[in-house]
Amino acid sequence: MHYIRFLKTPKVEVKKGTILLNAVITITTDLGETFHPQDLDLIATIRSAEQDGEIYLRRKLQWPGGARSLPITFDLTRQDVDWPACLHVAVKPPSSVAPPGFLPPIVDIWSGAMNPPTGLFESGWRVERRFSSLAERTVSLLEDAGDSIARHLWDGSQALAQHIDQTISLQVSSSPMPLLEYVLVSATYRRLDAIELGCGCGSVGISLAQSIPDCDVLLTDLPEVTELVEANIARMKPAICSKVRFQPLDWEQPLPEGLLGRKNDLVIVSECTYNTDTLQPLVNTLQALLVRSPKAVIVVSTKTRHDSEAAFFDLMRDAGFVNGGSMRVPLPGEPGNGYADWATDIGLHVFHGREHRLSLSPRERSAEEVPRVRSPRKLRSR
Repeated sequence: MHYIRFLKTPKVEVKKGTILLNAVITITTDLGETFHPQDLDLIATIRSAEQDGEIYLRRKLQWPGGARSLPITFDLTRQDVDWPACLHVAVKPPSSVAPPGFLPPIVDIWSGAMNPPTGLFESGWRVERRFSSLAERTVSLLEDAGDSIARHLWDGSQALAQHIDQTISLQVSSSPMPLLEYVLVSATYRRLDAIELGCGCGSVGISLAQSIPDCDVLLTDLPEVTELVEANIARMKPAICSKVRFQPLDWEQPLPEGLLGRKNDLVIVSECTYNTDTLQPLVNTLQALLVRSPKAVIVVSTKTRHDSEAAFFDLMRDAGFVNGGSMRVPLPGEPGNGYADWATDIGLHVFHGREHRLSLSPRERSAEEVPRVRSPRKLRSR
């Protein structure tokens, strides 16, 4: 799975009577470790920012396999563009219509709006991703075009958003995580209170609140993502009676008063196990949340990036959490190269506390059976 990114965001420049729009893109894995290895046909358009807005200019591009960057230039000197407009770059669509979902093989990109007649010549470093749920709800998410991994979309979050969407739409049969399925399906007729830890851009919690009515989602992360997450909340279209808000949360600090009194049915942990220094604080935070919500279900989504992530599952076992099932979600498209070439799927894992009494499987797994992270070396040997 790869993402089209701007190395240089779009900018309109006037030189010697010529008006040009210039940008530079790359196509990388979620954290930018490697570049797309195959040739690709791309379509770049200057267009209105609306979903089905007017297209003013359009051109084909060729991504050379293994390249690191690709410049884009439009000559606007004698063109009629109804500003404001943005630059959209996507893979040339196949003859058949791609199915909806949060896991396209290559994620397209929308720049911010430009409006040269008013002096706005640059699109800025905030870019947009658009996804479509099975219920045909558009999920629009902003992320930064810079280097901060905290403000980018991650594969694990997209895979979990897709699995939740499929479960709500009753597209999942014989789920290996029946407890999560029960929580999500029952939420279609009763209130759901959910909290997401380390939410990043907020993709999982926001997509959840757009799909389930009467859903109260609290997104949490470090203060540095506050402005981005609140911008994504402001542009979302929640289901009826659903709401989302953000609250800064540092796992190394005690739970703030607002969380101590909150009951949660679902705790979302997506792409939070890559940093081993924060694993113990994360598990401590999960324990603190379950003191108030002993019946809460925890869902963890992670793309294994190194062996040390296995420590998280050891800590969960030692803390007394019970494994309620797990599954692997394959990532579409080309795998990355280098150290990420083994990371071709996402692990989804469900946990609950020992006080949780609802058993939906023939035999409840013991805490000793918490799944281990699959070894990258074993995956490389396939």
